[in-house]
Amino acid sequence: MKKKDKEIIQKPDMLLTLFASTMQFIRNNSKQCIVGLVIFLIALAAGYAYTLHVKSQYDKIQYKLTQGIQFFNEYNSNGKQENIDKAETIFNEISQKKMKQSHYVAKLYLAKIDYIRGKNEDAKKIYQEIIKGTSDSVLKALSEKAIKHIDKK
Repeated sequence: MKKKDKEIIQKPDMLLTLFASTMQFIRNNSKQCIVGLVIFLIALAAGYAYTLHVKSQYDKIQYKLTQGIQFFNEYNSNGKQENIDKAETIFNEISQKKMKQSHYVAKLYLAKIDYIRGKNEDAKKIYQEIIKGTSDSVLKALSEKAIKHIDKK
């Protein structure tokens, strides 16, 4: 064997040395390590709870969005004014929440409701907000197409 190889073999293993020094540190500072571990676990639990809360809020918004779309579709089927009023209320509520892309979908429906009611300028403003605010190419394309349709009339 070469002299260099013998030196490497005689040196203590780096992993074992690290493990031994870590264990020694824990023995010497056990109270601080326990406190640190407890704080880490509390932070981990808080992060998990926050994630569950956000998911729950998102699920509620998705459910409301579905309800609004159902009322809007019922209005298209039977023409009852109360259905479009309910849909507008739901979409207004969702558009205030600013959660993911759901509020842009709600704004898209609000613009459509304004268009149905003859408020073309209000609808156009909402479509322009969607174009400026979202990165979703489908929502942008729908808004641009709607603006062109409004401008034709």
